Amino acid sequence: MTQATAVQTAPDSSAAKNPDDRSTTFQPVEGGTEQHSGATLLIEAYAVLWVILMGWLVFQWRRQAALGLRLDGLERAIDRAVAKTSNADKPGKAASSPPAARRDGRSEQN
Repeated sequence: MTQATAVQTAPDSSAAKNPDDRSTTFQPVEGGTEQHSGATLLIEAYAVLWVILMGWLVFQWRRQAALGLRLDGLERAIDRAVAKTSNADKPGKAASSPPAARRDGRSEQN
């Protein structure tokens, strides 16, 4: 049994014409039609990222506002339920408990 070792040599100019050889080493393409400035591509990439970030922030802001409105509605519903049960427990007497404190620190007057 013999062991064969493969020795890689640098490709010569005739081997560079074969696409398979070019895939293992960097061979610049000459005469290409596409030319893009690296600075322009960098600025475009940053602009796209900022637009995506701003869109996401607006989306989150709107979701937070909708959640705040829903929470306010739930707080009003809880206050009505508490008032209804306290009035049902004490017929003929008005509820003497202090107004419920809201999330924003203000008290709600019934």
